[in-house]
Amino acid sequence: MSARSGRDLLAERLREVRAPRFRSGSALARHLGWQQSKVSRIELGHQLPTRADLNQWVEAVGADPDELHQLLDEAHVQTVSSRTAARSAAGLPGAQDDLAALEQASQLVAEYQPHMIPGLAQTAAYARTWLHQPRRPTTLDTIDIDAVVQARLARQAILYQPHHHIVIALGEAALRNTHGDAEVQRQQLGHLHVIAELPTVELLVEPASTAMAVMRGFEVLDDRVILEDTDQARHLTEESIVARFAAALDGLRDRAVTGAQAAELIRTIERST
Repeated sequence: MSARSGRDLLAERLREVRAPRFRSGSALARHLGWQQSKVSRIELGHQLPTRADLNQWVEAVGADPDELHQLLDEAHVQTVSSRTAARSAAGLPGAQDDLAALEQASQLVAEYQPHMIPGLAQTAAYARTWLHQPRRPTTLDTIDIDAVVQARLARQAILYQPHHHIVIALGEAALRNTHGDAEVQRQQLGHLHVIAELPTVELLVEPASTAMAVMRGFEVLDDRVILEDTDQARHLTEESIVARFAAALDGLRDRAVTGAQAAELIRTIERST
């Protein structure tokens, strides 16, 4: 049996605290001046309430605000375990497909990696070499690397589709860190030139001289932030957290080079590879 999500737990608790004061969601909706469908979506776990919504709900039903705000905090964090995904029918390629669906539904798709080429910009050889690294940290015993690589490349179709704004941001260290032999790295750097010319893509390269020492990789999809670790990905949807990462992305733009400057930096590193 799978663990229940934070969203489900919050929805159940909201139904429980509503029932003693209001016999139905419709009655609560009338009291709050909301559409009945909004209360229904929240109580079914299909929609998270805003902080303001939750405060109104708490006041109407006389519930403990600390408990419900804690549940909302937990509902805003979804953890996707690589080990769990690997054991599912779809496996890790299925997890890549799920990520692709989220990206396709987003207008802004921004991925930043300080020390490696972001997945949306990786060549097949680079991705395969990265996944084959014998000392790459992972809790998984086996990975169908070819299937994961193919699923990752399939995600890249979004680079060629209109109505998306794709930000590929990387640190200078990502250009210099070699995964595999020099030819793999040269092909990867050449691929960045191609991607940079696409009308949907904004390529940002953060020079080593301006890089933030403690920055970690992240992905921003409209109203979601994804933080990927060695064996899991955390999906954060709290509005204030998403805003902080959007601000971090703006900070990257201020520090990074782009356009002709980025192309020249990449060519300089190509010549030394």
